[in-house]
Amino acid sequence: MAKNRNKDGKTGQKKIKYGKKEPVVRQSVQETDEPQIRQADIVDPFAMVQTQPAGLGDIDLAAPIRIHIRTFSPLHLGTGYADIHVDADVVQDDVGLPYFPAKRLKGLLYESGCEVAEMAETAELDLFDRAELDTLFRRGRAEKVQLILHNLYMEQYEEIHADLKYLEEKYPSIFRPEDVLGVYANLRWQTRINRETGIAEQTTLHNMRVIEKGAEFSGDIRLDNAKIEHLCILALAVRNLSQCGGKRTRGFGRIGCTLRQNGKDIVPALITKALGRQGRKGGRR
Repeated sequence: MAKNRNKDGKTGQKKIKYGKKEPVVRQSVQETDEPQIRQADIVDPFAMVQTQPAGLGDIDLAAPIRIHIRTFSPLHLGTGYADIHVDADVVQDDVGLPYFPAKRLKGLLYESGCEVAEMAETAELDLFDRAELDTLFRRGRAEKVQLILHNLYMEQYEEIHADLKYLEEKYPSIFRPEDVLGVYANLRWQTRINRETGIAEQTTLHNMRVIEKGAEFSGDIRLDNAKIEHLCILALAVRNLSQCGGKRTRGFGRIGCTLRQNGKDIVPALITKALGRQGRKGGRR
């Protein structure tokens, strides 16, 4: 039986010629745990937490006000403590539920208010008196005006906490605080790369726990002996607050924050009132 013979004179299976392949360009991709911000993620965080706006006449200074925060990227609210498993942990309660500390929130709001004051001064806008900001947050001023904040917790916190407390006490080997925390947070590992050699440096591997994006916290605030101008200052600080926690320059800690009273958003009306106080450049009042 005659064997198949190829054009090159060799016998065997016929060769199949394929079309010429395009050269493949490989790009070096560095693995990272940092959140990648896509174009679709670049949105106004305030718009994501805003509800039906309230009118200025609907706002009652004596009624309770609720502050709401929603995370749009992983959030690290550090405790300052570490153990053999976690180098940088997040704040959590006795059953493992994460929360937003009131003292830290108050400091963030004051910093945000200072930023608004600096921006207003640069733009020559008369939004509020800087002394009133210091009075509201009691920075070097002992006035009767007082801003009282409480820790912010997740929705239905009391019910969830009570259920977990019962389960952890009755079944301690099954329900543990660290397991509960793992539902809302996870670990991110990082290391330092030597720029000359391109390899990881020794003893630089470390981790940090972060709360996953999409978490929501809320809590009550109260203003004692305050005027509507103080509430306007607070609204401007809340509107400007967009980042918190650690690793902010790496994309972590993007948040949206707003104030609600009777289920309605009171920030837009307060900001409109604050903007109505300012004058144009050269016509400052």
